[in-house]
Amino acid sequence: MTNYGFGSKKVTVDTLKLPQSSAKPAVPVSNIAGVLQNGQELGFVSREPNTRRKPGPKRTEAQDKITVTGRKHTIDQLKAYCDLEGLSYCEAIERLLGNENR
Repeated sequence: MTNYGFGSKKVTVDTLKLPQSSAKPAVPVSNIAGVLQNGQELGFVSREPNTRRKPGPKRTEAQDKITVTGRKHTIDQLKAYCDLEGLSYCEAIERLLGNENR
């Protein structure tokens, strides 16, 4: 068996020089509230979505998908309409097509 040029010295955990890990102390809960308040005072805006969209209707019939590319203004209007009326995109399309009672 060959030693691949590393010599015959046996390597053990004791002979390895591992970097010292510095465990960061946990932030106390009382400090988190202060951090959040400081963030708000500095104008931090949360990226968390504030509302979830209403899911589409229960699938009682065959489903299909479309991808729509259009002017941003038009797509934004559709999204705003859905949010205002509390509709899913599919429900809004049905309403706009006059197919609500299908």
